[in-house]
Amino acid sequence: MKPAIRSHSPLSDLPIELLLIIFKDAAQPTFSQREKYNNKNPYSTALSLCLVSRLVRRTILPDFLHTILLRRRHSVKKFANALLMQKAYAEEQSDLFFDYTPAVQRMWICEAFDYSLNAQAQSYSWMDVMAESYYKDIELKHNMSVLLPVILAAPALVVDRRHLKFILELEGAENACASRTDHNISGQSTFSGKTKSLAIIQQSINYVLNIFRNISKESVFFASIQHLTYLIDLAEDSCHFRDISSGVDSPENPVSMWMRDLPWAYMKSLQTFSVVYPHLPAPYDFQSYVTQGLDLHVERLTVSAALYKQDPEFFPWVTPPFPVTDPGTKRIESDGLSFEVTRDKTRLTQFFCSWDKAWASGLIEDEVVL
Repeated sequence: MKPAIRSHSPLSDLPIELLLIIFKDAAQPTFSQREKYNNKNPYSTALSLCLVSRLVRRTILPDFLHTILLRRRHSVKKFANALLMQKAYAEEQSDLFFDYTPAVQRMWICEAFDYSLNAQAQSYSWMDVMAESYYKDIELKHNMSVLLPVILAAPALVVDRRHLKFILELEGAENACASRTDHNISGQSTFSGKTKSLAIIQQSINYVLNIFRNISKESVFFASIQHLTYLIDLAEDSCHFRDISSGVDSPENPVSMWMRDLPWAYMKSLQTFSVVYPHLPAPYDFQSYVTQGLDLHVERLTVSAALYKQDPEFFPWVTPPFPVTDPGTKRIESDGLSFEVTRDKTRLTQFFCSWDKAWASGLIEDEVVL
């Protein structure tokens, strides 16, 4: 009988400590601007490595969970199911239990990618659309209630208006329930305020954020936020902000309107308010921007919240023309107002929300990495 042939892997000769370092590095999603992950799961490598062994799984999970990108409705559902599974593991005292909450540092929740995929879907009757929306909202609210402790513990959160509405409603309901129990007679929130950076997706100039009316008086979520960012609606507003990035228009009209709409009474820790938009050089291929997308730098306009709040009517917005900010540089136009352009580029398309790659790769953070 011939002896069994065994394949020999070069990795088998390495010490376990070195192997774990390799696995940790391989498990981290790159979120590269060049990586075509619209139809590819950026976490696929990490998910496969989790199947190697329990030791490998426990080692790579913190890096795997550091940045959570939920771009579709079913992604929110899958993450909620994963949290429920961990709860079951905890009750069974299983070795597979892992607490996701402290591991998640950055979280993105938005369904815009679903909308772009369904742009050419078949039309439905008005009644069908309303019924489908109703049942989807029920399911989404349930899933968001499961995610809520993780969301409120994440230092950096990016969310669209729809999901932010659910977060505020659920936090308010939890606070109201807690205030009626003996465990929380003071009525203070049962959640600790850990979210320092909040970005709201698709904040159109022509849209008023009436979701702010859902904020609970006991909200520690809004009270803890230090940096608030609006990611503009690319389809509606990017051409308007082109004039701002090219130095021929003042940001006063759109930005001051958004800031007046903020719930200042609840945002006790707010330090900066920012708007992020494409840095569109002139001339540029408008047709490519609309249909195929362009590799563009990103500009971040930042306002000192403290200085604005002192005297909103006379905040020094500056008047055009003023110098254009070059890629990789920052200019301060007046006290409390600055412009900063990223050194790197991201792929942006006007008619589809594509901020996720820019965020995941760090291009729209509160402090732009130069």
